Amino acid sequence: MKDILDFFAHEDDFPDLDSTGAAKRLSRAIQCRTINCADHSLTDFGEFDKLHTLIRESYPHVMAAGTFEVIGHHSLLITLPGSDASLRPCLFMSHQDVVPVVEGTEDDWTHPAFSGAIADGYIWGRGTLDIKNQVFGCLEAAEYLLAHGKTFARTVYLSFGDDEETLNLGARALAETLQSRGVTLEFVLDEGGGKIENGALYGAPDTYLSPVDLMEKGYADLELSVKSRGGHSSRPFGGTSLGHLSQAIARMVENPFPVKLTPVMVGAFKALAPYITEEPLRSLVRDVEGNADAIARICAQRRELFPFVTTTIAPTVIRGSSAACNVMPQDMSAVVNFRIAEGETVEELLSHVRAAIGDETVSLRFLQANDPSATARTDGYGYARLTEAMGRYFQDVVFVPSLTAGATDAHHYEIICDTCLRCSPFMASPEDVARGVHGTDERISLRSYAQGIRVLIHLMDTAAVHP
Repeated sequence: MKDILDFFAHEDDFPDLDSTGAAKRLSRAIQCRTINCADHSLTDFGEFDKLHTLIRESYPHVMAAGTFEVIGHHSLLITLPGSDASLRPCLFMSHQDVVPVVEGTEDDWTHPAFSGAIADGYIWGRGTLDIKNQVFGCLEAAEYLLAHGKTFARTVYLSFGDDEETLNLGARALAETLQSRGVTLEFVLDEGGGKIENGALYGAPDTYLSPVDLMEKGYADLELSVKSRGGHSSRPFGGTSLGHLSQAIARMVENPFPVKLTPVMVGAFKALAPYITEEPLRSLVRDVEGNADAIARICAQRRELFPFVTTTIAPTVIRGSSAACNVMPQDMSAVVNFRIAEGETVEELLSHVRAAIGDETVSLRFLQANDPSATARTDGYGYARLTEAMGRYFQDVVFVPSLTAGATDAHHYEIICDTCLRCSPFMASPEDVARGVHGTDERISLRSYAQGIRVLIHLMDTAAVHP
């Protein structure tokens, strides 16, 4: 794998960009411990207030030109009005909250997780990759344009939720607020991608690609419950609740969901087809639709591509076990997490699981569940502007339509937008992403942060100043 910095191009654009000042502002943002707990009584919202004050003080042109609103609890909506009402607005988004540091790992960090240290060519700390870099990168881009006398023809919204890592209520409130005001959007840009990887997994080892995520899989936490009288372990007539629960989980896992090449993945292989050199994919992609089943089977055998071609099943929680080895447990439950493939639904998932388990004594209920998101358009204005901007600043990279197996806030905006794109311009090495996102030593290089800001300046300029 080439060094991520080798892909950078046009770093001389915007030569007066204050990249040192931008790094310092992000550093100060990292020092705000914006951890939002699902139980709000445990959240220190004073840290969010500190972040809001930092934003107000750091971006005077944005504050002068726009309106600053706190929506819902602590989500932010900044409106930079455009002069042409016939142009649909665009929205740049991210989230303010970060995940906590795993207890007991605090001393494993090279620099403390909330220090915002600037050292060894990096900005260090929780949120440098996920994803205060995009919050402050959007603000830096808008401030740069406004400070240089630019005015927007297309209205620009900067929208930053406060609980993406937990409840997603902030993004919902932001989207519903805009909907109530009659707003429809040209495009949305949220987090996603943020990586350049070798195409060997796709049979294109001489090509480097970067994903532009068009949709996200659905999400479900399904609770399985089994009731029992318990009792002495010497009398396990009919089996134990733990046994019945284990059997149910095993049957579920032994009956996986079908493997299929979804429409987004069809698009990915079509985009990569000219670059695929390895068999059997080289021959198969000559007719992607006709060979979709064969391509999907190949993907299913590769760890990194497996989540893209099926609904995944991950048992994660079990509760109610006995505290003693000679006592049978009574009521037990487990939770299984599913990520639902494009084209499938929560209702279909439940039917599949019921049939696989085949045991009416096992109760099923969703703790939470939502269908897959809609798929963003690739034939419209937003996708064209985004890929043009990304292509300018990252050379020799093929940008490929893809999907995210995780979840973002973007799907909440589907009620007002048909082009919700998930693609971060802040590129990090695969090692930094694997280690740092929700892990230890989260960091972003100073050059990567500055380059991402350049992408956003260019995109905001071409999409909103000169549409």
